[in-house]
Amino acid sequence: MIGQSRLKPAVFPNVSVTTFVSPDCSNEVFSQVMNCASQEILLNLYEFSSLSMGDAIIAAKERGVDVRVLLEGGPVGGISLIEKSLVWKINTSGIPVYSMTSSKREHAPYRYEHAKYGVIDKNSLLITSENFKYSGFPPKGVSGNHGWGVFLTNPGLAQYFSEIFSFDSGSGSAAPYSGAAGAPEVASSGQHVARFVPGQFEDATVIPVIAPYTSDEITGLLERAEGSIEIEQAYIKNGTPLTLHPYLAAAVNASHWGVHVRVLLDSSWFNTEGPNDNDEMAALINWIGTPERIPLEGRCINLHINQLEKIHNKGVIVDDKYVLVSSINWNSNTPNFNREAGVIIEHPGVARYFRNVFEDDWLPSISSPAITPDYLKIVAAILVIALLIVVYYRRRR
Repeated sequence: MIGQSRLKPAVFPNVSVTTFVSPDCSNEVFSQVMNCASQEILLNLYEFSSLSMGDAIIAAKERGVDVRVLLEGGPVGGISLIEKSLVWKINTSGIPVYSMTSSKREHAPYRYEHAKYGVIDKNSLLITSENFKYSGFPPKGVSGNHGWGVFLTNPGLAQYFSEIFSFDSGSGSAAPYSGAAGAPEVASSGQHVARFVPGQFEDATVIPVIAPYTSDEITGLLERAEGSIEIEQAYIKNGTPLTLHPYLAAAVNASHWGVHVRVLLDSSWFNTEGPNDNDEMAALINWIGTPERIPLEGRCINLHINQLEKIHNKGVIVDDKYVLVSSINWNSNTPNFNREAGVIIEHPGVARYFRNVFEDDWLPSISSPAITPDYLKIVAAILVIALLIVVYYRRRR
């Protein structure tokens, strides 16, 4: 659309990687990153309401760090009162906050600014699947969303994302936003026993994945799989009842060539109580895999055993070598019309870290019941009716 940037694929070698998981240790890594920032912090976020995270960037501003924030101006449901309250506090501290939204003067270049990243000191990048809320970065020992994140150190990679931030924040649709005084966000009271700590790895190769321009890197990642694919998503939505989402289709195709594919989805009520959501998607995946005896399986996570609020992840592991950490949901809109940010990391150690997280989620997960998705029921009904019509006319002969 008008006003969008033009990005080409890029590859950055020699990247240092810190891995982390929400809710186990995301807040720990964020706090360390903010406390160590000395020059500049650029944050591009969909939602920002965590009071402790806001206080961390205000503290950075007070010690002389240049801090700038770009937010989505029209998230689903609108900007919440608690986010307005935090933005007001941040703005009052002298940190400029901009929101991306359509106006009479200019149409927003993206349906949503859904990215979740920060560029630190022109040298490092913090990128995650999680919004900057208590659910995404909860205090230690508190339950929250399940997601993945990485802190990457490489000047070239940081510069790449700095240019994206500068372009988007300089858009005519990015306007100053002051928020409004009000009550702050309160953290959940749910408990979570952390099972994972941050990991440290060197000499990784990183490919940025920026929607809507290079989101097809995800398809390429799945298509080059040789042994295994692990997919952990908040949800997967097909384009039509009889057409798989392109990313899921690529994974299913890989399973036909012997690649072991596992898909783990959220099991929150809002992702399972409808007639065509995650439990039906898991059933569809198993319905495809079972009769053909291909290594393809879908499940929904057991949130109670894992002490989680929901899966909010958008991650993939391929061949225990590549990992996708991103904000990109698997629906028709996100990779094609949103501003999204992710990275594909090539490093066996990073892959093993997130593979261990995935296995911890998978083992107590809920196997999908042997049900047929609604649209397959419809197809079956049509076939039965057609068969009855054929039998009727044959008897009349």
